[in-house]
Amino acid sequence: MHDRKEGLIMKLNHRHIYLTYLTGVLFLGILLAGCHPRVDTMGMAEKIFVKKVDRTAGKLELNADQMAKLDQLKLDLRKNFEEGRREKKEAMVKIREEEVKENPDIPKMTAVLQESLRAETERINKAFDLLLDYQKNLNDAQKGKLGQMLSERIKKWKQK
Repeated sequence: MHDRKEGLIMKLNHRHIYLTYLTGVLFLGILLAGCHPRVDTMGMAEKIFVKKVDRTAGKLELNADQMAKLDQLKLDLRKNFEEGRREKKEAMVKIREEEVKENPDIPKMTAVLQESLRAETERINKAFDLLLDYQKNLNDAQKGKLGQMLSERIKKWKQK
């Protein structure tokens, strides 16, 4: 009887370990499916930034030199987000390569995913830095008008 109990306990322990492992793999699979780059966050961010830059610039009456620097700003924004898309694809390849292994290293996959998300945030922050740097090209009247436009936008956000 005692041996039967031990055998049953061992069987339950193996099932518990298997169930825990299976749950972890399923959780990671769902997480990865949710983070699958079906939604191109870098592409969307690029479109939003460039659209807002164009819309704002149209209201600031920029001179030829400022327009040339604006074109460079848009190129820099596009390059920034294109590099972000490339980095994300590389991270997803690493995760998929690990995922198909017989014993995938879940902590490694999680670390790659976390780093990818951190890198996306850094790309968006870099885009804001590029915008802030561009403001040096504006004269005082344009800076004042830009400040007023931003204040109005913030008021609208607060109302929502």
